[in-house]
Amino acid sequence: MSRHFRRATLTSLLFGALLVGHVRAFQVDGFWAGMSTQQLVAVAAMYGLVARPGTEGYWFVGTSIPPRVLGKFGFCGNYLVSYTRNIHSDADYANTLSTIFATYGPPRRMNFSGNVESGSADGAFRASGETQWSRGPDRVRMESHFDWRLYRGELRREQPASVRYETRSPCGGF
Repeated sequence: MSRHFRRATLTSLLFGALLVGHVRAFQVDGFWAGMSTQQLVAVAAMYGLVARPGTEGYWFVGTSIPPRVLGKFGFCGNYLVSYTRNIHSDADYANTLSTIFATYGPPRRMNFSGNVESGSADGAFRASGETQWSRGPDRVRMESHFDWRLYRGELRREQPASVRYETRSPCGGF
């Protein structure tokens, strides 16, 4: 009995040590790579949100009244491997970017494209960009879209953006 207990304990410790590096790859907004769906539900409830299963291994977290999705979570089996959320350009963009730079350093890749459109009444500037960071098994992708227009002398802008945190998945890469 004692020998079996020691062997089982040693195996558990070794297995746990191997998982720690993989499980805690990204940790952001109270969610972390490797968390289970049960942990996702518990963390969402802690924030006063609801978590609901989707299709193809995805779960969604948001509010029930009014119904709004705040985050999309990708699972491989019962392990969280990706987390995507929208970024509010005025309230959240600078903080999110600052946190990413502090954690992952300078971006690995940046692609931007844009153009000024003179065909609209007062002119418009439209651009889009994708920035990518990586560290160890993690990859972070931020997508930004800019639509700035002058309308009767007033600047109107839309700047939807999103960020996706992901780690290598045992189900097949990123």
